[in-house]
Amino acid sequence: MILMKKLSLYIFLVLMFSLFTSYSIAWEKVPVPDYVNKKTKSPWNFYENFEDQKVGQVNLKKYHINDKGVGRKPFKIKQEPNENKFLEISVEHGWNKCCGTWVNTERAEFEVKPKKTLNKEIWYGFRMRFPENFEHIDDRLLVTQFKNNFKDMRKSPLVSVHFYENGNLVDIGGDTGGIAKIKYNSSEAFIHRVSNKFYKKDNKYELYKFKIRNQFSKYARELTSSAADINFPRSFKKIHGQWNTFKFGIKNSKSEDGFVRVFINDELVLNYSGITWDWTKGVYTGSHIRIGPYRDSDPLGIGYPKQSIHYDDFTVVSDKKTLDKYLK
Repeated sequence: MILMKKLSLYIFLVLMFSLFTSYSIAWEKVPVPDYVNKKTKSPWNFYENFEDQKVGQVNLKKYHINDKGVGRKPFKIKQEPNENKFLEISVEHGWNKCCGTWVNTERAEFEVKPKKTLNKEIWYGFRMRFPENFEHIDDRLLVTQFKNNFKDMRKSPLVSVHFYENGNLVDIGGDTGGIAKIKYNSSEAFIHRVSNKFYKKDNKYELYKFKIRNQFSKYARELTSSAADINFPRSFKKIHGQWNTFKFGIKNSKSEDGFVRVFINDELVLNYSGITWDWTKGVYTGSHIRIGPYRDSDPLGIGYPKQSIHYDDFTVVSDKKTLDKYLK
């Protein structure tokens, strides 16, 4: 009898350990290292690889879905032959259409629960893949964004990754400030816009155009050989049909100690230092890290094709060293 009780206890402990291990591998709270300033640490610190999810289904209870009528339909867990699980996010014509009369868009995004990030340092990243049969469109397609959101917001994110011209043009950047309620205009863009644009050539993306605060856009050929070139990578490799690692470093600041840094496969593709929070006239509601396709609607009304994008190893932490550890 005593032996049976001990055996039952042993089986119970093994099962509990297995469940805990499976859970911790799938969604794991990441400790903030001692060397990180606790006053500036990220309000989110976690790692997610979707391994505890059921294939064909999805559980996104830890996140918010940017739902405007489609619900969880765009989100599905899939599995590779090597048994790695990942999240597939799809967008179709008319899905989650938005917003008002000034623009027509459709999307399928999820996000961390918004939190305040002024004077905070956030490092986030993920692996992303366009499937081999992915069909680009001759229009705007966004795949991720970090957005400082205000009530009635009409400005771009602080940083996002956009594809244009059938995937041949990649625009990385966003707005470092402005009047939140007023939609895009050239005078504010001149002051606040920061971006690098890359054009596909010979199976890689080469720097084509760049924009920094308080300056007009310039072509890459206008770059000199001075030390300033360090901030402008000349090119990065193709990002289609294979897993690619995206990493983003952000410090929201009203002072010159702010920054936005973006890496694709550990190649630095945006390196901005300076003011990242120059907002006026608005009620700040929180910052959002969003993942998933967000595109313009077909102006002809026919509808763009369905687009599915794969994501894995979603990580948000407080420093690059920790991010590199999880996204090797």
